[in-house]
Amino acid sequence: MTTIAWPDRRADIINALSILAALRPHETTSWPGLTEAVHWLIDDTFWDQRHPRSDIGTILASTDEADAITATLEPLSTILDELGPTAADDDYLTHPRWHEVTHAAADAHQLMTGQTPTPPGN
Repeated sequence: MTTIAWPDRRADIINALSILAALRPHETTSWPGLTEAVHWLIDDTFWDQRHPRSDIGTILASTDEADAITATLEPLSTILDELGPTAADDDYLTHPRWHEVTHAAADAHQLMTGQTPTPPGN
């Protein structure tokens, strides 16, 4: 088992994946929501600029986890690039590729925790 140097940051990533897996269009969400999930997954890690594999041992435990994160980031980054930073949450959540984000995030969450993600606040 790989020792994780930054367990709190890992917890943020797991929370972000849980949120992304559970968000649905036209549903009201309280904090944390899409903005926080993107912040934890991208802004706090710089994974939009470097591969998640560089964080094995600090945030991630394996190449499988890094690859699962990459599978989540690819459609998410595409959506963010297409819509920009100021679109309404529903614009992101109704994007034709959003289902790819939710499925990949659920898979990554399952891999990292062994548990099915639950919606925020549950």
